[in-house]
Amino acid sequence: MKLGEIEITPLAAESMGVRSLCTKVVTPDLSIIFDPSAALSRRFGLEPHPLEYKALMSAMKRIHSEVKQADMLSISHYHFDHVRPGFKNCLYNLSTRDERRHMFLHKRVLAKDNREMINPSQRRRAYYFIKDVRDSVEEIRWIDGKTLEFGSTVLIHTPPVPHGERGTPLGFVICTLVSHGDHRFLFAPDVQGPVDRDTLNMFLSFRPDIAIVGGPPTYLNRFSEESRQSALFSLVRLASTVRTLVVDHHITRDGMWEEWMEPVRNASERARNRLMTMAHLAGEDNRCLESNRRRLYEEDPPPTEFMDWCNATTEFKTENLPPL
Repeated sequence: MKLGEIEITPLAAESMGVRSLCTKVVTPDLSIIFDPSAALSRRFGLEPHPLEYKALMSAMKRIHSEVKQADMLSISHYHFDHVRPGFKNCLYNLSTRDERRHMFLHKRVLAKDNREMINPSQRRRAYYFIKDVRDSVEEIRWIDGKTLEFGSTVLIHTPPVPHGERGTPLGFVICTLVSHGDHRFLFAPDVQGPVDRDTLNMFLSFRPDIAIVGGPPTYLNRFSEESRQSALFSLVRLASTVRTLVVDHHITRDGMWEEWMEPVRNASERARNRLMTMAHLAGEDNRCLESNRRRLYEEDPPPTEFMDWCNATTEFKTENLPPL
């Protein structure tokens, strides 16, 4: 999608078959890939269906191709559906030991600070990320709360905001406002609505023309009713004020996501705005494979060889690719 001279291209997301919110943004001054990774996960007591593994392979091929052309890579936080692991994992990441170094070779990296406002798990992951790539990247810049100018393009990075509700053990993420001329695009992964009201108020103050927002994980029983209502309130407010609101990621893992989003859709329509998924923004139909995994296994049963792999130990599956 074109927003003035800002070009926004979704590369991967749940509505496109994998866990991700990877997005390419190009302006006359720079090309940047936000959160260049994708992943899968066990769900409903089932390993990902072969179609999901094929979708992950396709997504990572697309991401690697776009990364080669990009000037910069931006890391909002250190969960593996947002940054590649630095180890081999054939089960949920299809990652290799050297893939991360290769991806970040000679790149300028804009990343969440690994020293402050970060939970222990992400701190460890960030430590190994820096250790892996520091000798191969052109530079790494911490972006927490920083505003950076590249010609006529301005990147306004938020301070760390909660990965969901305030005080969540999941830690913090960095959101980015891309501004060029009179046009503004907001990339806001994993804010889960946002649940946090201060985060919502910050987003509203940015007055974005287009926003990509990570929706709430309504598929999780531990996601409280209070958090659900707070996320819904935020999304209705955003849908009422943002011309094009893209909501994806955690929310589209829920088989009932469209019903849950109905008040948001109504608010968008009343304001004559647009509500979309990443797939729709990319000009594609929704392909929410994870939320339909049980149906995929029933309607398209995997071959015996694949099921034997599924029934192997986690250690075996981590080291050996699924037979597709």
